[in-house]
Amino acid sequence: MADTRLRKRRVKNGRDVWTALIPRPKGPDGKRRQHRFTFVGNKKEAEKALAAELVRIGEGSFIPPTRTTFAQYLVDWLAGAQSRYAAHTWQRLESLIRVHLIPRLGTIPLQSITASDLNKAYTHWCEDGLSRRTVLQQHLWIHRILDQALREGRIRQNVAALADRPRYQRREMRFLTRDEVARLMHAAAGTWYAPLFALALATGARRGELLALKWEDVDFSRAKVSIRRALESTRRYGVREKSTKSGKSRVVDLPASALELLRRHRLARALDQIAPGYIFPGPNGGPWNPNKVSEHFRHFRYLAKLKGASFHSLRHTAATQMLELGVSPKVVQERLGHGSISITMDLYSHATPSLQVDAAKRLDVALAPLLSVIASK
Repeated sequence: MADTRLRKRRVKNGRDVWTALIPRPKGPDGKRRQHRFTFVGNKKEAEKALAAELVRIGEGSFIPPTRTTFAQYLVDWLAGAQSRYAAHTWQRLESLIRVHLIPRLGTIPLQSITASDLNKAYTHWCEDGLSRRTVLQQHLWIHRILDQALREGRIRQNVAALADRPRYQRREMRFLTRDEVARLMHAAAGTWYAPLFALALATGARRGELLALKWEDVDFSRAKVSIRRALESTRRYGVREKSTKSGKSRVVDLPASALELLRRHRLARALDQIAPGYIFPGPNGGPWNPNKVSEHFRHFRYLAKLKGASFHSLRHTAATQMLELGVSPKVVQERLGHGSISITMDLYSHATPSLQVDAAKRLDVALAPLLSVIASK
C-alpha cells in the first residue's frame, strides 16, 4: 500500500521539499499504480496541496505529470492532423510549427506552458517582423492544438484561452474599378487568360475552382456552370484536385457576355486540336498549377498598371460589383460559396453603404404617398 503521509526529503534553495506516494486506480493492464506527489514550501501549504491532489484523483480529474515537451506534442499532433486537413492547409501548418512554434515554445513542458509564455511569444513574433494577422493565426492554431491536448487529458486547462488574443486591423480588400477591369482585359485580349479573367469576374469563384473547371461542368443551353472541385499545389502531392473550400458543389448562372467568351475559347481549343478536358489546362493538357497562374497574372497586372492587385482581387471585384448593383447578399453568398451570409457581409462591408442608400430610395417610393397625407394636415 502506498503511504500518503507527507515526508520531508530535502531542502531546495532554502525551502523544504515534501513528498508523498498516492495510490491510483488500477491501469488497463490490471496493475496497481501510484503517483509521487512533490511540493516545495512549508508543511501547511504542502498539506493543503496534497488534499487538493487527493480530491482530483478521487474525482477522476487527476492528470499524471509527464516530461513531454510542447515540441514533442506538436510533432505528434501534426502527424495525426495529416488525415484531418487538406494537403495545402497541412503544409502551412507544418511550416508554422517548424519555423515558429517549436523554436520559440518547444522546450517548455506541455503541462507547464503558461499564458505568460504565449504572450511573450506573440510579442517576440511581432517584434521579429511577423504581421499581426499572422500572429493571430498562430494564436488560433495554438488554441486548437492545446484544446485537443485538454480533451486527451494531457493538460488541465487550455492556457491559450487565458492569453491576450493578438489584435490586427483587417486589411481593406483590393478590388478593381471599372477602368482597371477594362485595362486588365485589354492587356489579356487575344490570350487564354482573357476568358479565365472574365469567368473570375463573372462568377467570383476562387482561383483553384476556376482552374478545376471542365467542359462537362458548363451548361451552355442554360447558361450555368457547376463548381464541383478545386485544384491545389503542395510539395507532397504536386497539383491535384480536391473538394471546394466549403466541401459542397454549387451552380452559378453566367452572364451572356462571359458565356460568349467561353464559346469562343472552346472553338479556339477545337481549332488547335486540343483534346477536351479542363477548360483552362496546363501546358501538357493536364491541370494547371495555380501558383503559375498567379505569376502570370502579375505580368498582366504590370501591363495594365494595377497596383496591389492579385488574382484574388478578381473575386473581390465580382462580390463588390454585385452588392453595389443591388444583388441580394444571400445570392452573393451562394455565388461565392461562403459558409454563411455573415462572412460575406463582414468581408464586403465597404459595399453595404450603397445598399443602405438604395433601401432608403425604395422605402421612399412606398412611404411617400402615406407620409404626404400626414404632412398636408
